[in-house]
Amino acid sequence: MTGITRRGLGLSALAGSALAAASKPLPRRKLGRTGLEVSILGIGTGSLGRPGVSEEEVARVLDTALEAGIDYIDTAPIYGMAERRLGEALQGRREKFVLVTKSEATSARDANWYVRESLMKLKTDYLDVVHIHNVGLTDRYPSIDSLLGPSGALSALIKLREKGVVRHIGMTTHLRPRRAYPVIATGEIEVVMCAANFVDRHTYNFEGTVFEEARKRGLGIVAMKILGGRRGGGARLSAPEHYEDAVRYALSIPGLSVAIMGVKSAAELRQAVETVKRYRPFSPEELTRLEEKGKRMAAQWGELRGPVAGD
Repeated sequence: MTGITRRGLGLSALAGSALAAASKPLPRRKLGRTGLEVSILGIGTGSLGRPGVSEEEVARVLDTALEAGIDYIDTAPIYGMAERRLGEALQGRREKFVLVTKSEATSARDANWYVRESLMKLKTDYLDVVHIHNVGLTDRYPSIDSLLGPSGALSALIKLREKGVVRHIGMTTHLRPRRAYPVIATGEIEVVMCAANFVDRHTYNFEGTVFEEARKRGLGIVAMKILGGRRGGGARLSAPEHYEDAVRYALSIPGLSVAIMGVKSAAELRQAVETVKRYRPFSPEELTRLEEKGKRMAAQWGELRGPVAGD
């Protein structure tokens, strides 16, 4: 059969395989206990908020997403013009997307303000998920107890959830994994999002800490920074020798609901979709190679996102 594949079928077999991959729909996963089912690939919109990106390009990105079966959009107030541009592009098709944004508030009052501002910019009357953003930052959240207390941001998000303005509450962190545990332990968090790629795995290890706790509790697990985050004009793992490894690694995370990839154009999103459709599990030999590569690169990157330890 191998001989037939190489000689008798030749290019036609390869073409048929490529066509099958192209027509294959993107996998969908449950977003933990939220009741939502979402595409395994989600769109990160940080780049869409930068200067020079047109509203027309943002609309093309959403067009491409719908064509590919992508319905998960991750944004934030700190992403420049992203929320405003998305608000325009979402008109007439808001219900087709799971729309996720973030709050950096510590107090209930400020959390309400963040949500009101996002609703206005996004031109919607509800948000599917609002994350308490980057709880690992001690300057943003000096006291986790205050954040979670009766006058803290979490209490406001719970009340907004009761009203249906916020459908689900999430939490993100880029550093200090231990700070996520008391937030998760409240029982109010339904989705967690952490930086996860084959390099940061050897420094921050959210896969073996926060994500493991999330799996035990049936929470939605979202991987961000799967290409390592921005550096200069592109992502750290966007080079051809890293890109497919990075995507495959993210999709291999146990319990993963969504892998977020930041894009600045419809062309970048199409590349991501094609890569996800080619996904295959790593062989033992490939895993060994990837682990060795990740350790070497982790030694170079160091604590890129901030400290690992500390409360």
